[in-house]
Amino acid sequence: MIEKFQDYAEIKKAYPKTMSKDQFYKVAHISKATALFLLQSGLVPCKDSGKKTRRYTIKTKDVIRYLQERIVSPEKFQAVDGWYMTRSGYGKSRNTGKDKLMSLTPEQNELLRQYFENELIGYNDLMNTYEFAFFLGYSRTTVINWCNQKKLKAFSISGSLLIPKITAVEFLASPKAYCISPKSFRHKLFIEDFYSKYNI
Repeated sequence: MIEKFQDYAEIKKAYPKTMSKDQFYKVAHISKATALFLLQSGLVPCKDSGKKTRRYTIKTKDVIRYLQERIVSPEKFQAVDGWYMTRSGYGKSRNTGKDKLMSLTPEQNELLRQYFENELIGYNDLMNTYEFAFFLGYSRTTVINWCNQKKLKAFSISGSLLIPKITAVEFLASPKAYCISPKSFRHKLFIEDFYSKYNI
């Protein structure tokens, strides 16, 4: 966390008041298309001059606020479905890990199951939808929809959905989870960490 505060101080030093869209996407380590979505959707406030060049001006404090909120609620800043489809390089640059996961051997898939078992070790054997949504970086509504659609096994007690941890692990190591698109920021981080840990 100390490192994060230091990063913010460096941003303030480099851009005391405002920055351009190009500076924003580099500072935030996001694509140009994602930066454009954040600005045009109002998720990151900006001044739009309407010009062809240097069109957007973003306050540095708003960029820092975005970076802070992204850590806690990454799903809040996900682009709407289809946003990237009309932008060049979409198919090549935006890889959710689906194809690679679908080609796992049975042994590698067992490693994936064990990986998520370890990641969930601090949770109770029965998880509510808030907990699982927070763990994986999706909205609670999305998790409830998975349960209602029978993609994720859960049962209801007094009107509350509870997810057995063992079924959460089964879901995360299954094609149902592989095929989620777009994946949340946290979900993609888990996948990349798994690849790195087991040299896949």
